[in-house]
Amino acid sequence: MTRFFGELAAWFSAFSDPIFFRSVLWDLVSGILEYFTELFPYVILGTLLGELLKYTSWTKLIFRFTKKYRGISVLSAAVLGILSPLCTYGTVPVLITLYHGGVALAPLIAFLAASSMMNPQLFVMTVGGLGWSMALLRLLCVFLFSMLCGGLTFLLPHGFVVRKAVAAGRVSEEEILNRPKKVFDGKQYLRDSGKNLLFVGKMMCIGIGIAAFVDLLPMDLLFGQVDTTSPAGILLAAAAGIPIYACGGGTIPMIASLMSKGLSRGSALAFLTVGPATRITSLAAIGTIFRKRFLLLYVLVLLVFSVAAGILTV
Repeated sequence: MTRFFGELAAWFSAFSDPIFFRSVLWDLVSGILEYFTELFPYVILGTLLGELLKYTSWTKLIFRFTKKYRGISVLSAAVLGILSPLCTYGTVPVLITLYHGGVALAPLIAFLAASSMMNPQLFVMTVGGLGWSMALLRLLCVFLFSMLCGGLTFLLPHGFVVRKAVAAGRVSEEEILNRPKKVFDGKQYLRDSGKNLLFVGKMMCIGIGIAAFVDLLPMDLLFGQVDTTSPAGILLAAAAGIPIYACGGGTIPMIASLMSKGLSRGSALAFLTVGPATRITSLAAIGTIFRKRFLLLYVLVLLVFSVAAGILTV
């Protein structure tokens, strides 16, 4: 830890050098552009899909299913979230549409938690980089945590979870069941899509800027001289997953390298469980729907869950 803070202090003090400052600024701009080009297509796709659902009967069908089968709906949402190819930014506009259509929060949160932590491509990358054992453990953790999130949400009031601006658009049960089929209007569709794109895009830009800056910090030094088989070491690995984890599985090679040098399987699992769900870009996306106090609870529960999973895995 002493080495890490020393390197961090040295990194910040080097900003007095104009050449170093320009280099960091260039890397920051490059990182922002890379994140933007990687994530923005998903935002557009999710927004267009979410708006398109308003012209179909899907929201009504999903509402009826989740109302009738509460427990099964959470399980189904967790599985679908894992299978979804959309990233968090692509998922958020769709969930807003479903929430406004009357779908219960529990399955929506289970889906969002699962989709932010795992997708088919990421599973394949984990198998390739860390082996089948770690990939299956990671998949199990994602499924259990998303189920836990959905179950806990049944106990929370809407006012604690959802932002007022989002809750204001929710309709009543009678309106859902008696809603006539909406006639497609191309101009209105594009206007509403643009409005929702701006809504999600503001948080996206903030999150991308912070994430690109954090990526420049020497965070990989955190694991030096720490017993990663101890509960404290596993907690450190889980907490490190918040700032260090790279989107798209970019951290898998780093974890593979660290495991070859002695990083315990439990610490690696804790890192990989926390990381994708708490990336700054992911939290910024989730923050468009949920209140800050719920996000804090979400992160705390995830930390506890990942540390417990890591301890059981060591």
